[in-house]
Amino acid sequence: MAKRSLLVKYRGKRKQKEMADMYGVSQQVWSRWENMQAAPSVINMKRLEDDIGKPMEKIFFDVFNTFKASKRT
Repeated sequence: MAKRSLLVKYRGKRKQKEMADMYGVSQQVWSRWENMQAAPSVINMKRLEDDIGKPMEKIFFDVFNTFKASKRT
């Protein structure tokens, strides 16, 4: 399963519950963020960007690099 490695690295040895509490979400939501099943709000993306010291576009590369071709009619 693909993971957002910068989030996992940032968490380190802390439990997902501890990280979730820091960002005002449940442990399950934090897990979904790490496992690329969901993305945080823009506010939490900005907080993570500031805390990790990397641009949100790098932390959440999959969100910012998803290409959806539009249908032409």
